[in-house]
Order: sequence, then structure tokens, then C-alpha cells
Amino acid sequence: MIKKNFTNNIKVKHKLILVYIICVVIPIVAINCIFYQSTAENVREMHENYYQMSTERVASLIEKDLNFLISQSNKIYMDRQLYEMLDTIYETNLAYVEAYFNYFKTYLYLNGESYPQISKMMLYTENPTILNSGVVQRIDKRVKEEPWYQKVMNSPDRMHLVYDETEIRGDNSVVTPVSIILVLDQYQGIDRYSKILKTDLYNRNIIDILGSENLRGHILLVSDNNRLLFTDMNINNQYKLEEYLYYKKGQIIESQINRYFNWKIINIMDLNDLELALEEPRNRIIFLTLISLLFSSLLIFLIYRSFYVRLDALSKQVSTLDQKDFRNQFTGETGNDEIGSLIRAYNRMVSKIQTLIKDVYEAKLERSQINLEKKQAELNALQSQMNPHFLYNTLESIRMKSLEKGERETANIIKHLARSFQRMVNFAEEWVAVSEEIDFVKDFLTIQKYRFGLEFEYELDIEPGVMNCRIPKLIIQPFVENACIHGIEGSEETGRVQVRIGWQDNKLKCIIFDNGTGIKEDKLKTLLKDIKKGNIQERNIAIQNIYQRLDLYFGDNFDLTINSKEGRGTTVILLIPVEGNYHV
Repeated sequence: MIKKNFTNNIKVKHKLILVYIICVVIPIVAINCIFYQSTAENVREMHENYYQMSTERVASLIEKDLNFLISQSNKIYMDRQLYEMLDTIYETNLAYVEAYFNYFKTYLYLNGESYPQISKMMLYTENPTILNSGVVQRIDKRVKEEPWYQKVMNSPDRMHLVYDETEIRGDNSVVTPVSIILVLDQYQGIDRYSKILKTDLYNRNIIDILGSENLRGHILLVSDNNRLLFTDMNINNQYKLEEYLYYKKGQIIESQINRYFNWKIINIMDLNDLELALEEPRNRIIFLTLISLLFSSLLIFLIYRSFYVRLDALSKQVSTLDQKDFRNQFTGETGNDEIGSLIRAYNRMVSKIQTLIKDVYEAKLERSQINLEKKQAELNALQSQMNPHFLYNTLESIRMKSLEKGERETANIIKHLARSFQRMVNFAEEWVAVSEEIDFVKDFLTIQKYRFGLEFEYELDIEPGVMNCRIPKLIIQPFVENACIHGIEGSEETGRVQVRIGWQDNKLKCIIFDNGTGIKEDKLKTLLKDIKKGNIQERNIAIQNIYQRLDLYFGDNFDLTINSKEGRGTTVILLIPVEGNYHV
């Protein structure tokens, strides 16, 4: 006793609902939840990367400005003439004023005040003959009491970084004045008086760089000892800097600046930005989930409906076979499932039955038609052989009469004409030796020489080794004929035709040249295009015939090139493989 599957007792509708819940609803919801988690992680990572790139861009801009300041300071530090000017004893105030306007003011303007990174650049010296001026100051009692001067004098270092008191401005930005102080002691012997270069950073430039990224986050510029130097907005007063950074530790992106200054950029991410970034993918995933459930529900309904409709239609179609009607195939909806395969198999069966009937009842009729066409072809062949014999006999009679009258030149031309015509209509062989094709070309050129007389010359250059090679019949003579008829006949100069045949890369190379009227460039392009596409024109029917025959014999293993310039002649180059290189 065969045990039945319990699912066979469940209605198809209930089966599809069960399959829909287990195989569609649950997987779609689960997959989209997992996809949302993955998307949220990617968005968070992208958000952090964006803030990291923003932080590094800000750090790069500030570091570029700081490096520029150090570079400018070092440039001034190496200026020997500056040392000499600051060490000079000026006899009169006028002498110093002239030196100031001729050197100090111009030099410092070019290297300091004209750059947006610099707020002010000052030179200090103990030289008593120097007057206090715009960019050069004498180190007096007031200067010596300055904190920065005392720091410099109490340190053996050459370069110093000095911070002033941090201030909170009206726009809520935090600014700390920063100065780079350089002791000018490079050259010995020019050290009568101490010399100091003090360069103040332009604070507004730093604040503009911090605010250039237009982020919702908070960007801080902090010194190596965690002192807040610059920020585009002040932190909450209830926090100290360490407490504020600890409170925001999950949102901090850092980037180091300049090994000499040892500053760092701290970018505080705004979590509201992250939430806004997650809102769009979350809404998109919810939308896709609903669309997936709607689409799957519609698809299951269509599948359920298609079962009965197609099976019932196929059943009715099969029933027509009882009436011996094998002409009609199933034309309804098929599909690519098992039912569709069954419908296509039925249609193939009907088609094969029709083919078998056609083969059995129409085969005899087709064979009779073939025999009739064969007899007609044989009759046409016999008829075509009768007319040339009459022409040969007539030409031979004319030649004999010419010999009797002593007209040997005329008789000789008639002989060449008769022999050419005989070769042309001889269908016995399609392949001939190169020597036979050359004989045909010679007969034709002899006739042309008779026609044109002294106004026509020809030259044949044939390598001996190619004479026995077999080639398709009449593939050289038509090009020679075209050279004479279409090229030389329209030329006012003495016509000249050259035929050269030799070897190239184990292939037969035939070159036919004439110095006739040539072909215009546009017409030549059209000619070559028509030949390759098979567009037969009255003017190129011979070349078209040659091209089709060569394509039939050799496929892509041949080459036909036509080069021509109007008024300068035409060159035809034919490159073909050969059959039987040394025997006919």
C-alpha cells in the first residue's frame, strides 16, 4: 500500500498561503532588517570617514599656513644683508630713514604683510641708532618687560612659539594670539646688536579655515598641552575642556598638525547629522519591504490563476487531434515553466507531423521539378555552343580572305580576336595556368595596340616561376580591359599599361597600372563600397564579378586594392593564394 503525502490533502489555495508566509513574508522582513543593520553601519562608517576627511582637510590647510610662516621666517633668518642693515651705525636719523624706505619697508612688505597668514611681522634690535618705525623697533625697556621677550632671552632655542591670553569674541569664537619668534643669530661677525623677528598669526584666517567645512559638528584647535587655542564656537561654560572631550568621546575625530607646533584638530561629530543620514535609508528599506510583499502577493495570485487557464486551453487544443487536424498549433500564453514546456513540446509535435506530411506528399513533385530544370539547363548549354562555332568560322573565313589579299596585319588581329573570344566563352575549365591567362592578356593588348597605334604602349613583367601556377580564369584580363577602356581612352597623353606578376608572402601578386584619367576620390570610395556590398552597377560589373568569384574561392584569404588619383592614373593590386604552384 502506497503511503500518501499529507500535503496532497491540502487545498492549493491553503498551500500557497502557507508558502507565502513561510517563504516570502518572513524572509523578506528578516532580510530587510539585516540589510538595515548593515546599511546603518555603512552610513555610520561613511559619516565618520566624511568627518575624518573634513578634519584632515582643515588640518592640511592650517599646516600649510604654519609651514609657510616657518618658511618665511627661515628665509628672513638667512638674509645676510638684513643682518648688516640692522648692525649698521647710522650717523644721522636721515641716513636711517633712507635705509628704512630703501630696504626695510619694502623687504618686510614683500615677505610679511602682503600674505593672509600673517597679521604682523616686526623686527627688534638693540641698535641705538635705529628709530622706532612701522616694521622695525628698538629693544627698549618696554620691550624687555614683555613676557615673550623674557621667554626668548631665557631660552637657548633659536625659534619660539608664544601664546597670548585666550579670548572669546562677540561671535562666540575662541581665539588665542600666536606668535613665532626667531632669534637672528646666523652670521658671526654681524652680531654687534641682538636681533629678533616676531611674526603674529592672522587669527581670522585660522577661524575661517575651521569654519570652511560647514559641518554641524564642532571643530577645535588644541595645543600639545590640551590648551584650547581656536574654535569657531565656544564650548559650554559648564565644562572644562577635558570634561567636554570625555563627554563627547564617542564623537571625536582627531588629526595632528605640524611636528614643530604639535597642534591637533579635534572634530566633534553631530549625532543629529547621523540620524538624518539614517532616516533616508530606513524609509527606503521600509518602502522596499512593502513593495516586495505587495509584488510577491500579486505574483502568487497570478501563478495560481495561470494553472487552470493554460492547462484547460491545452486540453481543448489536444482534443482537436482526434479530428485529424494537424494544422493549428497552440497560440495562447505559454510561459517558461513546466506547463510552458509541455505546450512547446505539443507545438513541436504538430510541426513535425506537418513536416512529415509535406515530405511524403511533396517530395515526388520537387524531384520532378528538379529534373525538368536540369533538362532545360542542358538545352541552353547546347544552344550556347552553337552560336560561338558560327562566329569562329566566320572570323576564320575573314582572316583567310585577308591573307589571300595580303592584309597580314588585319589577319593577325582577327586571329587574336578569334582566340580571345574562344577563350572567353570556353566553360570547360574554371581554373587555368597563369601562362594561359597571360596569353589572353597579350591577345587583348595586341588588339588595343592595333586600335591606338603609336598612342598606346604596354609592358608585361612576369616572373618565370609563376607561369605554371593555377588561378581562376579571367581575373586579370578584365582589369586590363578596364585600364584601356575607362582609363586610357579618355586621356590626351600616350596611353601606357603595365602588368606585373610575381610572389609576395607565398601568394601571387598581380599589379595592373595605367596612366589614364584616373578616378575621383569620392567615386573610388563609392566603387569599392559597391563592390564589397554587392551593389552591381553597369560600370563595375566586371570587377564585381571577379570579387564575388574570389570571395567564393578564397573567402577572406585574398586582397583587392585599387589606388587612383584623378589625372594621374590607376593601380590595381590583387593578392591571391594559388593552387598547384608548379603543375598545370
